[in-house]
Amino acid sequence: MRSMTAYAIDEGMNERFSVSLEIKSVNNRYLDVACNLPSFLAPLEAELRGVVSDKVSRGRVDLTVRVRELQSEIEVDVDAVNAEKYVTALQRLAGLAGITAELRVEHLLGFEGLFSVEKKRDPEMYKPAVMEALERALQSFLEQAEREGEKTQLDIFTQLERIERHLGVIEEQAPRLQQRIRDQLMLRFTEMLGDGVDEGRVYAETAVQLVKHSINEEIVRMRAHFGGFRSMVAEGGPMGKKLDFLCQELNREINTIGSKSFLYEIAEAVIEIKDAIENMREQLRNVE
Repeated sequence: MRSMTAYAIDEGMNERFSVSLEIKSVNNRYLDVACNLPSFLAPLEAELRGVVSDKVSRGRVDLTVRVRELQSEIEVDVDAVNAEKYVTALQRLAGLAGITAELRVEHLLGFEGLFSVEKKRDPEMYKPAVMEALERALQSFLEQAEREGEKTQLDIFTQLERIERHLGVIEEQAPRLQQRIRDQLMLRFTEMLGDGVDEGRVYAETAVQLVKHSINEEIVRMRAHFGGFRSMVAEGGPMGKKLDFLCQELNREINTIGSKSFLYEIAEAVIEIKDAIENMREQLRNVE
């Protein structure tokens, strides 16, 4: 069992740059991977998403990559159009002011727009470092998700055992429920007919009522769901949605038991079971 809530960060560095990669996730019904990358790493986004999707099946995953340059290669070029305009303007100004000194390069250096500077940033140059950081961060991320999942599993199984315990109480009370139905029907017929009660009719009506109020099938199905729940957890892999579906089925069965029974002991056990199921479903919202 793996939690959808986890966090990891990894850093790598070489002689030219350092890479910091952060992964964090929160609950989500489906898998949603969001990448926050420097613009020059945009071509790597699809591949990064693919790596995460291969390891994670559900949750909102935020992946952030930061790059800090230690040595950068830049290309500097002269904007010839702007330079020519500045030279023309300075020559005109010198003429107006009566200055005959020769125009030199340093006279132009204070003006903006003379040079264009572009950093050489080929995504392929950064890719090995980014992918290695991602693999290491993912490993830590998944290990944390597993640890959180183990805690969640322990709590879920505690609730499951609570359900089994109270279902045992319901099973013990089931014969009393049947006997109560028989006794009430006999009392009703006796009140209406006195000593002339037709026992055959009483038995027939009792059988009808027992069919309507029998909870044996619901108990059997709930026990089958317990087995399915444990088998699914033992198989591993993504299981949150499937386990939540089983909880819905358990809830349906216990609601039926509650509607059929009029014994206080069973009603009390039904309340406990419904509370435990709700606690399980709350925990399963964080299970991948």
